[in-house]
Amino acid sequence: MQNLTQWEQEWVRVQEELRQHAGVRVLRDTRGPLLEDADAPVPERSLRFSEFGSQWQTVEPYPLVTGEFFLTPLSKAVREDPPSFDPALYSDEEQRVGAELHVVDDAPFTGAGSFVAIRTQSGATTPEMWFSDHVRGLWRMDLDYTTYMELLRLTRGAFGWQHLYTEAPLDDWEFERTADRIVRMLDVLPQVFPDCDYTPLREKWDARR
Repeated sequence: MQNLTQWEQEWVRVQEELRQHAGVRVLRDTRGPLLEDADAPVPERSLRFSEFGSQWQTVEPYPLVTGEFFLTPLSKAVREDPPSFDPALYSDEEQRVGAELHVVDDAPFTGAGSFVAIRTQSGATTPEMWFSDHVRGLWRMDLDYTTYMELLRLTRGAFGWQHLYTEAPLDDWEFERTADRIVRMLDVLPQVFPDCDYTPLREKWDARR
């Protein structure tokens, strides 16, 4: 772990814990080399790996929880083109916002189509975070990049957790599967990773009910 920041070392430990835990099966993962400009200042809670991700699921005796994270360094993401937005799936306003988005976390292993992106706007002091589940549209998240990365590490990318921080109607039938995933995550992950504190996510869920 030479030359890695403390934050990068913590993410390496997350990946290793997933690989080594008897209650978790890692389906695919990747850890690319550090970017060539790895000696440049690192934005807070960003990584310098060219790519870094894991696809995983819990196994018996735990109920099934699935997840994936695939991180693009912030310094690289903001230089890349925005994702494409199919007019059949996104409104005109969502496409307008989408033109200012840069993906920092997505799910290429499963091909789920979901992603989280940071919005770059001229004059904005705190960039916005947006989540697309690729089925129900584009949602602004009620958190910043630093908080997103901290919660992503806590959830290990369990599918659906991002909607705790959007205005998605989780009590609506259309979001029943998402709500079920969140409930199962909050039940199972504290058992799998008992040293982690899932209180912030439980409190957020309680506030959304």
